[in-house]
Amino acid sequence: MILEQQKQAIVLSEGEQSDVIKMSLDLDSVQFIMQELLSKGIYSNPITSTIRETVSNSLDSTRRAGTNKPIKVSLKVGKDGNYEFSVEDWGIGLDDKDVENIISKYGASTKRDSDSELGLFGIGFKSPLSYSSSFYFVCRKNGIERKYMMYEGEDVNSIDLLYETPTEEPNGVKVIIPVKYNDRGEFLDGIKEQLAYFEGVYFDINVYGDEIKNDFKIFRTDDFQWSELSSDTKMHLCLDDVYYPLEFDALKINPIYVPVALRFKLTDGIFPTINREAIRMSPEAKEIILNKIKKVADYFIEKYNATINDSDDVIAVLDWYKGGAKTLEIQGTEFTIDTLLSHSQIPLTSPKLKGVELLNLSDLAYRESFLLGEYKNSFELRYGKLKTIKYYNDSVTIKDVKTNSLMLFSISISGKKKEYLKELFSSKRYNIAHKEFFYRLKHRTYNRESYVNILSLDKYPKTEWRQRIKEFQYIQSLLINKLPNIDNIEIPKHWLDARKRATGYVAKTKKERKMQGEITGKEATRLERYVDGKNCKFVPVNYSLDKFPTFKFLTIYTTHENSNVLQELYKIKNSNMRFATFSEREIKIIKEVNIHNLMSYETFMEGNNKPFKRYVTAYLIEKLKNKHPYSFSKRDHLKELSTSLFNKIDELNSYRSSNYYNGSSSLYEEMVKIAEEYQLFDMSIYSTYLEVKTILEKYNFIEPIIREHNAYRQSKEEMTMIEILRDLFKYHKYKLNYENYGISLNEEEKLTEESIEQLTN
Repeated sequence: MILEQQKQAIVLSEGEQSDVIKMSLDLDSVQFIMQELLSKGIYSNPITSTIRETVSNSLDSTRRAGTNKPIKVSLKVGKDGNYEFSVEDWGIGLDDKDVENIISKYGASTKRDSDSELGLFGIGFKSPLSYSSSFYFVCRKNGIERKYMMYEGEDVNSIDLLYETPTEEPNGVKVIIPVKYNDRGEFLDGIKEQLAYFEGVYFDINVYGDEIKNDFKIFRTDDFQWSELSSDTKMHLCLDDVYYPLEFDALKINPIYVPVALRFKLTDGIFPTINREAIRMSPEAKEIILNKIKKVADYFIEKYNATINDSDDVIAVLDWYKGGAKTLEIQGTEFTIDTLLSHSQIPLTSPKLKGVELLNLSDLAYRESFLLGEYKNSFELRYGKLKTIKYYNDSVTIKDVKTNSLMLFSISISGKKKEYLKELFSSKRYNIAHKEFFYRLKHRTYNRESYVNILSLDKYPKTEWRQRIKEFQYIQSLLINKLPNIDNIEIPKHWLDARKRATGYVAKTKKERKMQGEITGKEATRLERYVDGKNCKFVPVNYSLDKFPTFKFLTIYTTHENSNVLQELYKIKNSNMRFATFSEREIKIIKEVNIHNLMSYETFMEGNNKPFKRYVTAYLIEKLKNKHPYSFSKRDHLKELSTSLFNKIDELNSYRSSNYYNGSSSLYEEMVKIAEEYQLFDMSIYSTYLEVKTILEKYNFIEPIIREHNAYRQSKEEMTMIEILRDLFKYHKYKLNYENYGISLNEEEKLTEESIEQLTN
């Protein structure tokens, strides 16, 4: 890399100039400077610096050799069970003279006169010494392969030749660095960060199954690029594809949350610091970077403006004016561009609503509550139950429209229709609203809004008033047309006939029907082939009433018309549960004979039954297990520390295994809401769940430490994990097994928080 020289020094002086003392390097301190400053102290992050420097050197060598063969970057377990990081290239290679005259010397560089190579200071090859006290490199050049070890000596860093042998392999260099077991994750993250934009790299990465695929995509323009491998959520920059974070404070701008990298060539006038961990933020560099940000901002705003068209999606338009996030999709990637707006000179194009010419949509967006202000919620229809909504909670909002949870009616709802609606929407939740009054031009009634107030008509000529009111009413109609109207729902004749038969039957007899004869229904069975939106199919079946009580399974039933509610429930069923649908006539018979192992869907969803309580409690345990997976899967390792905690986790895991069935999370969550409202949990295990949940959340060090513990490995770091966990428990005064305190079993009964603290100290 060509570094610009300072052309002229500006000397400020006062009084007469005396003798000039020129600064120099103390030769007695050279060894100290090489070992302590240029090897160890120069890098603030040894891991990422080692990755960047070794791969950059390989890239320079590859370019000089003019080869297209990719650099190989590897991170995986070696033969000895330890991890190692290696970088191998097929560039110009190194021979013994190169090692002696260039590699062994600090400050020696062959790249200062090149505008296509990244090297500059002659210290990058030594960067692994900032992380490890020694590393290896294998050099091939002109048919000879040599392996060296570079290491920290007592007084000076040294290089030993380990072997020299003829080879038919092409020229190149391979750098091999041992990796501490606990640093493997940081190395993996560093590789993704530092090499996200390197095109000529082949990854051979495997860290406990976490791999870097080589088919990730990089999208490039002249001024910026982004990579699927990069995890930086803010704008950053690349100097010849080398990643650098942007120093927003130095630029005196707010962070830009657009995950792209500004692109700079080596000749663009910005330069890295001596350790190449950052960019020199000189006044010239700041100006260059800010100008690039403006160009990128203009690019995104132009692309965004091209997507804005007139629309009849009233909700999307109002959300835009309320300050909703401005997003843009490019090459399949969605960007939120809000933080770029202040850096572009191009004004943002605002969307228009078709049919609206005069109204100020920005003002209307912040007064959108008036659009449905004439409507009031009258009823709440919730899973087969209908109740009246209190006046203080009857406001209708656009959110109800967005969530498809609102229906309308005109004047009244008959009793029959209410009953039909409860069955028709027994698995859903709706508010039911009606139009309570009409806006007028000017209202005399107290607290009744008028068009003059809502639309601020006094600010405009009266000749525009009619048009502005029409546009407002048009926007209202766009919202109303999205809502189902109960008035348009017709009660089917077969439902009315069945209701009449059921009512007539009840009037003729008040005694329970004898359990004899058969009932006909449809039972849920698994699908023979995939059907979108279905989890089961229903096949005809006859049940004998007198034999039904002997069945060892519970059957949950509903009407034929309402069979869809059983589709989600079918996904979480166990072997002791069946699902069936019946006609209204058959359901009437079921209710009369009162069979104990037949339960309606509505009764089940009320939650006051054992199957519901077991399902919902097991689901909570499953969520806890997913949040703390290693505390459950490796719970045996806790046994020597706390038998009590182990037993509780083991009990929860056994309960979950017996009662949890993977299925619809949305149904489970709805069941949790019902259970929480009425405390419908399996109390035989629920208190244990709450206790374990509190412990795992309070002592949040348990999960990460037990995750790293592997009793089958013998490395020093891993075998001390339980000891670390023991010490942390003691520090936080968590009561452990008596043997962890070096006391007898009798003394364990006397342990208190104070005595635990004394034993810990």
